[in-house]
Amino acid sequence: MTKEEKQKQFTQILFRWHKTHYRPMAWRNTHDPYRILVSEIMLQQTQVERVREKYAEFLKKFPNIRTLAASPLGDVLRAWSGLGYNRRAKYLHEAAKRIMLYHKGKFPDDIDELLALPSVGISTAAAVSAFAFDRDLPMIDTNVRRILVRVFFKDAIPTDKVLYAFAQLMIPKGKGRAWNYAMLDLGATLCTARNHSKECPMDELHGFVEDFVYKKPQKKFLHSDRFYRGRIVAQLIVGPSTKRNLGKSLGLSAPRIDALLGGLFREKLIIQGKDREQLIHLP
Repeated sequence: MTKEEKQKQFTQILFRWHKTHYRPMAWRNTHDPYRILVSEIMLQQTQVERVREKYAEFLKKFPNIRTLAASPLGDVLRAWSGLGYNRRAKYLHEAAKRIMLYHKGKFPDDIDELLALPSVGISTAAAVSAFAFDRDLPMIDTNVRRILVRVFFKDAIPTDKVLYAFAQLMIPKGKGRAWNYAMLDLGATLCTARNHSKECPMDELHGFVEDFVYKKPQKKFLHSDRFYRGRIVAQLIVGPSTKRNLGKSLGLSAPRIDALLGGLFREKLIIQGKDREQLIHLP
């Protein structure tokens, strides 16, 4: 089988399988680039089921990009609570303000302009392009990367840049949105990183596969800086506090709480008041 024949067969198998395995999600029912960007930022390092719960709630408070841009960061962080990685909320907020400032509220549809937005990499930019503007661009996330590597690059994992160029040529004209959804659903359900299903429709193309390990194992989360940063923001969502009280409630030494708060201050995720108690609170 030639490479071209294999690519054609791959796409045929993919679309045939997806006809009966499409996963409905609220953000798939829209072409609104704002709503799609919200979902894509939320889905970064967060499970789909958790995003399902928060997506509608977030959009109820911030239904459009103008509302989000005009809202205080503290309100955005409160709505984001429970999703973790609070910097994502800050970057989304900054992206909204940038679009209002430089694009007069009109969402950019150019890939380079999307890449200029805070926290938007090639995968997110391609996702917005495909899902909102029907561009034939592939989003190379963990699922898409894994499937392509198993079928076409068994000897060595190429860079995402190579995979992006390779996949872009595979997408049938006008099918970018459908192709990406199909790849995401296949990777999330059958062609998984571990416990690969024997029912995977790509078995005939990639044959036997082992567990797919691409990234280095994540560091232990409990008691990590990320763990305590999240706990600090969670406490400040309830109400302002002081450095001393935060350190005491979390059981942290003065140097540790100083370092954590210093990072959050620099990223402007929290601010300090000028009253006598030097209260710390959300922006």
